[in-house]
Amino acid sequence: MGRITDALKKVADERVQRIQKKPETQYVIKKVENTSIDDHIVSFHDPSSPVGEQYKIIRTNLQSIKAARDSRIFLITSSINGEGKTITSINLTMSMAHDLNNKSILLIDADLRKGRVAKYLGINQSPGLSDLLQDKGNMESVLISPGVDNLSIMPAGKVPRNPAELLSSKKMTSILASLKAKFDYVFIDSPPVIPVTDPCILGSMVDGVILVIQAGRTQRSIVKHTEQRLAQAHAKTIGCIMTNIEYHLPQYLYRYVNKYEGYDSYYQEEKKELVNVA
Repeated sequence: MGRITDALKKVADERVQRIQKKPETQYVIKKVENTSIDDHIVSFHDPSSPVGEQYKIIRTNLQSIKAARDSRIFLITSSINGEGKTITSINLTMSMAHDLNNKSILLIDADLRKGRVAKYLGINQSPGLSDLLQDKGNMESVLISPGVDNLSIMPAGKVPRNPAELLSSKKMTSILASLKAKFDYVFIDSPPVIPVTDPCILGSMVDGVILVIQAGRTQRSIVKHTEQRLAQAHAKTIGCIMTNIEYHLPQYLYRYVNKYEGYDSYYQEEKKELVNVA
């Protein structure tokens, strides 16, 4: 039994080392010139790449959900900071905008504390959602085109003193109702669940929540606690997207490993309609 235990321990240690080690061979996208959009937005720079294809798979699943339930508004969040939530939000909405059916897509940066959507897309942070919620702007002034057909962006705006109160206001509910009638799909990039209450507030207003989870970092107990908090807020989690996967899983799972400057993404479809954590 000692040898078996030692062998299992060795395998576990090697797995941890592989997860922590930065890949020597990385996937390099074809950079589009004369654009300020960040290189990590693969769905813009190289949408036909293997990585871009994974976002198309998720896009197809979301289209199926919409067809079955007329779901249009989705919240994208994570348990803690640094799990790849915003990069995933932008890549997914870019892929949705590239749909041949020419659906109108909106991405709202609802992280009124540390919004980064504008930074990744090379656009102005303000005016944005916070300004709209404080009656400091109108709908036309806060909707921006990032230069991608069918895609509109609503930046976070100036950092307010009371983000949670603004997001829970009747004004926010009214804004979402108006946008749902205007766009085919609305995606909301929110702060992580554990540090603040904002995503739980927004989760009760949307048709479904997509949870981004970083493998090798976010503990299962934290993920379970996140799902419990969302459920208590009457938010429905429709699936998960895992990032930072570098090892292979059983073949009955759909799997893809993308190694791109330390930003590894994984897509897997099992029990939930969108994606599911193993």
